[in-house]
Amino acid sequence: MDRRHFIALGGVSLAAGCAGGQQKGGSTITDSPLGRSYPPVVQHSPAGYPVIHDRMTFIEQFKYEHWEAGRNWKDDCELWSDFCYRWGQFALPIQRRPMRILEDLYLLGPEDYHQCIYLWDTGEGLLLIDPSYERFRPMIETQIRQLGFQLDQLKWVLLTHMHGDHIESAGAYAGRGSSVFIHVDDAEVVRGGKEMRSAMIAEPVERPETFADGDRLTFGKLEMTAIHTPGHTPGASCFTLDWNNNRILISEDIVLHFGRHAWMGADYCNWDQYLASLWKLYEHPEAKNCEMLLPGHGTVEMDGAADSLYKAIQVVSHIIRLRRAGSEIDWIDPYELFWRQKLGEQLDLEPLKAAG
Repeated sequence: MDRRHFIALGGVSLAAGCAGGQQKGGSTITDSPLGRSYPPVVQHSPAGYPVIHDRMTFIEQFKYEHWEAGRNWKDDCELWSDFCYRWGQFALPIQRRPMRILEDLYLLGPEDYHQCIYLWDTGEGLLLIDPSYERFRPMIETQIRQLGFQLDQLKWVLLTHMHGDHIESAGAYAGRGSSVFIHVDDAEVVRGGKEMRSAMIAEPVERPETFADGDRLTFGKLEMTAIHTPGHTPGASCFTLDWNNNRILISEDIVLHFGRHAWMGADYCNWDQYLASLWKLYEHPEAKNCEMLLPGHGTVEMDGAADSLYKAIQVVSHIIRLRRAGSEIDWIDPYELFWRQKLGEQLDLEPLKAAG
């Protein structure tokens, strides 16, 4: 089937760019010469920004835009079944992987699981960001070969934080000679010297390269600044960089599309630190000017990073208020929250400047 096939749902088009599209700086995104990667499937968020949805967020946006008051937000089994069936037929405009996001930047991993694994061709070797679970590794390595690369070109592995869904397979790449980078405060888990909830690695990395807040990291022609953003984990970090006229924030789990927040279910997770980290990004001289968002999960944003960052501050502030009032809540679906607000529900989403 022609990948350019698309449909419009409810009169609102969720399709564009299935055969390539214009990006900032005038570069045209097309498939690789040998058809080794899929082009980006660019849609538009409720705020009007170009985004590349995964299947879950595609459905969430549809609900946000079309569901009426009184409907149970979670009563969506029929919708999921219908959308997933049509996605399997290539009849819905949702990303396929491996996908070329920008020149030399690819999104890897399973298509129907909202994990974002990035591969960068730096011109002097490959950089793999958050290689994820060991069970994904055969797929990731196949996708790297599919793109025309060899595994011995993989020189660096960058880990944004210590959770197993981001780092578990890192040791296998270190065993082949790749240098593994992680913030110093999460490094002990990577070394295999500490076990913590949701933090695990299949093969310990004996000597990972560590960095701290403000360090400049160089991977071939790619240079980025590390920003320590604790709260989700002690060493969670984001990164800013320029690439092909795109100002990019690698936001891992700290900032996700449309205000989705990090998982905060472990005893080492700290809501006060998390809110402070969000404000740190919002006011950071480099991060605040980023347009493109590369998160650890879900939707990739080609523009509008500041909007999602501000929404994350609103959502986390709302959760902190509820927790201060005695609630044990640790998760809110942002699309549902802002849908309720759109329908007129009075919600206190005023950002807290500090959680102290």
